[in-house]
Amino acid sequence: MNLPPDASPNLLGALALLVGSRMRSSVSASVGAGGALAEALVVLKDQPGVTAEWLGQVLGLTQPGVAHLVRRLREQGWVERRPGADARSRALHLTTEGTAAAARILHARQEALTALLAPLTSEQRRHLEDIARTLLHDEVTDDRSLAHLCRLCDRARCPRCPVHAGFCELTGD
Repeated sequence: MNLPPDASPNLLGALALLVGSRMRSSVSASVGAGGALAEALVVLKDQPGVTAEWLGQVLGLTQPGVAHLVRRLREQGWVERRPGADARSRALHLTTEGTAAAARILHARQEALTALLAPLTSEQRRHLEDIARTLLHDEVTDDRSLAHLCRLCDRARCPRCPVHAGFCELTGD
């Protein structure tokens, strides 16, 4: 391959597409649904009790889009609505089946990403982790952008989350 002197942006773009494609494929296969449905399950696992409006903002959906998403989640038996913080709001919570589906999604995602990393040495993996931490650290501007960026993350696997650390520095927490 004949690459220009600094091919890193182009290679990063190709890598992002590869990673995204593998994650989408594995997530979809794990629960028979991908995209916003899968993302919503993981978000609701980590943020139970949010409103449909908040979920829609995190996932980048319009009001009709999030209404359709919540209806589909309820039809699958993955989400239930409960009384919210005030008389007009409804809080979204995963059902037992929804919690199990979220666990399958995270497991499938972990397997797909682990397989992608298999050719790397331990040292290369440490370098990749350092690079990812550096690139992710300053990408969050508010709590919704934090939830958006980490919408498919298995938070238990990243106790020193650089995205959350950047958010805490930004907000002074």
